[in-house]
This record gives sequence, C-alpha cells and structure tokens, in this order.
Amino acid sequence: MKKFVLIVLAIVCGIVLFTFAKADFMSNKYYGVFIGISKEDGIKLNNYQVLVLESTEYDKDDIKKLHEKNKKIYAYLNIGSLENYRPYYDKFKDKTLSAYENWEDEYWMDVSDKKWQNLIVDELGKNIADKGFDGFFIDNCDVYYQFPEEKIFDGLCSILKRIQKYNLDTIINGGDTFVSKCIDEKIAKEMFDGVNQECVFTSIDFENKKFGKKSYIDREYFIHYLDKVKMNGLKVFLTEYGADIVTLQEIEKYCKENGFHWYNARNLELK
Repeated sequence: MKKFVLIVLAIVCGIVLFTFAKADFMSNKYYGVFIGISKEDGIKLNNYQVLVLESTEYDKDDIKKLHEKNKKIYAYLNIGSLENYRPYYDKFKDKTLSAYENWEDEYWMDVSDKKWQNLIVDELGKNIADKGFDGFFIDNCDVYYQFPEEKIFDGLCSILKRIQKYNLDTIINGGDTFVSKCIDEKIAKEMFDGVNQECVFTSIDFENKKFGKKSYIDREYFIHYLDKVKMNGLKVFLTEYGADIVTLQEIEKYCKENGFHWYNARNLELK
C-alpha cells in the first residue's frame, strides 16, 4: 500500500510539473519581454514571434542575427520618465516632475518639453530604426495618470505622432489612462498599434519583493479596459509576474479566448 501511494504521488507531481512547464512554455515562446537581459544572453534567444529588448544593448549586426531566429523585435523606449543611468540624464534632470515611486533611479518627465521630444524622436527613435528593429515598445505614458494635464497629454501625442515617420509598429506599455483618452478622442490608431498591460492577473509587492494575485476589482477593471482596446482594433499583450500554476492556466484561457498573447516574467528586472 505504501509503495502504491508513493507511485500515485509521483504521477500526480509529474502531471503538475508537466502542466506548469507547458503553461510556462506557452507564455514564453510566442512573446517575451527581456529588457533587463544582457547582450550575451539576448543573442541566445530563439524562436519568438515577438521579442522586446533594450535597444542600447544591441547594434545593427546583433539585430540582424536575432532576426534569423526571431520574427519581430521591439525596442524598449522610455518616453515618460528619465533614468539616472542614461547618458542624457544631466541634460534633462531639471525637467523632471517628481520621483518615481518604487524605482529609486527614475523620475517622471515633463514630456511637454520640446528638447525632450526632439531627443526621443530624432535621436533615440532614429537610432532604433537605423538598427533594424521592427517596432517601438513605448514605456511610461503613465506620466499622464500621475500628472493629468493637457500639456502632458499633448506632449505624449506629439512624440507618438512624430515617431510614426519611421514606419515601425508601436506598442504602448501600460498607460491605460492615456490610451483610454486616445480611444475616446478617436486618435489612438494614428499613434500606436497596440498595448502591453502588466499585472492583469498578478500583482507586485514592492516593499516585500514578492509577487501575488490581483484583486478581483482591479482585475475586472483591466479586463474591461482591454475589451475596449480590442474593440478598437488594437493588439493586446500581457506581461505577468511570477504567476503560479492556477493563475497561469487562467491567463492562458483568457488570452486564448480573446486572441491575446502573454509573457510570464520571473523577475522584475525582466531578465
């Protein structure tokens, strides 16, 4: 009897591990967000339909090599905040608006500043296009949620409209308040092709450095929001953090029903 119980337990554990591995595979081999990965590890990435990388880590030859193994590569481009490790930090630090909660090396940026807009579009955006990336993965349009002023909204729109001259796909990471306003004003599709929403099903406890599950109310808000995005003909991607096996299955079911794609990150640094 003891031997029989051990065999049953082994089978159950095997099924659980297989299910987890399958779900993790499904979340990682179509879409992957690796903006914190080193160039050496990034070059090893294989067979992704959609891949997001930090553009400064790679040159034109690197992107060419990556394209031989992966179909579409987006470049991370932070337009709404300023990190203190960027080479242009000293030039623009006096244009920041406030510290960025939970990210000590980052500050919200006044996107209405014309010199900042020119940096994003004419220098950083051009550099990304010249390297051969397929699209922009735009971060921190949430600056409009933090500072809901018309000049901030207009500044974001100016950047996104101008950057279209490179004819690359554009995905907005987060920024639900900004995206919703763009949809309501019927200007969204002029500026971007889709959104990536973080933490629809999962949550991040920054103080204790742990991942958890989203509350029902918050989850329903984002599901309603993504319905709106989908109904307006925009692509939808999800990035979740440290999802457990039950949550992985919920995410997969939700995304499969809606034609969305998702990635389950193992750490905040997206390595």
